Amino acid sequence: MTEPLRPLNLGGILDRGVQIFRAQPLLFFGLGAIPGLAQLGSALAAVHPKTTTDPTAVHISLVMASYGASLVFWVAKIVLQAIATAAICLAASRVQFGEAVSVQSAFGAFTSKGGRLVGLTFLEGIYAGWPFIVAAFISVGMATSGASILLQAPVWILGAIPCVALYTRYALAFPATAMEDLPAQSAIQRSINLGEGGRWRICGGFVVPAVPALALAAGSAALVGSLKTYSPLLTGGPFAVAGINGIVGLIVALVFTPYSAIVLTLLYYDQRIRREGFDIEQMMAAAGLNPTATLPAPDVPVASAVPEEGQA
Repeated sequence: MTEPLRPLNLGGILDRGVQIFRAQPLLFFGLGAIPGLAQLGSALAAVHPKTTTDPTAVHISLVMASYGASLVFWVAKIVLQAIATAAICLAASRVQFGEAVSVQSAFGAFTSKGGRLVGLTFLEGIYAGWPFIVAAFISVGMATSGASILLQAPVWILGAIPCVALYTRYALAFPATAMEDLPAQSAIQRSINLGEGGRWRICGGFVVPAVPALALAAGSAALVGSLKTYSPLLTGGPFAVAGINGIVGLIVALVFTPYSAIVLTLLYYDQRIRREGFDIEQMMAAAGLNPTATLPAPDVPVASAVPEEGQA
């Protein structure tokens, strides 16, 4: 599919994201399934053998293997999530511009850059998540002093709000590294510069897809928890509980992980249109002209490239 490049409001970007997803659903389902299956494996591997007062050598081996598998799946989930996010950004861009793309080509473009992408994931988490970490330490201190969960809840909320605000500065880093082949720290800085003037739109762009995803996961966990009282299978079967929660996580990964990355990619291009005249650059390139000779460098306001009257 190809659409004319123009600035869009948040509603237009969310709608365009749905159109891109529907244009190539198998492509985005396939890319979302990669980290989703790793997440399912991680959920199942997190179920460890029951402790016993007189463990045998076999039991100890099973426990060690269980924790080893849990670590392997946890690492695989982080790595595959990072690679798949960049791959979805690239795939969304190519679908937007009517270019050919497949699961193999999009994912394969970043398999050799997994370390960079994992580093970018951790940088985003540290830069945006430090208030939540502070809130966690405060909450643990309150819990040890006997404070109830109701008293701890405001601390978690106050910790989460600045995290959302901070993440709007770094949300465009993955599209930036996918499209411009930037290292992690450069992608972070590119996101900060590119997002100027569009923070509210960017915030809405990642919050809107995240809300139903979190609601589905939390609702499933709450439902399974309540059913434990009535179902012997769930009460005595930790694998069943982990399997149900893992399958719900897989469904979330199939739908909301691709859609969220698509929306962020559209926001990346929308900010480039607004701040760098990317739509004009594309039109000039299509006409066979050299846009770099007439357009200002990235992150430089267009007005600054025009000499003032009377200057040489």
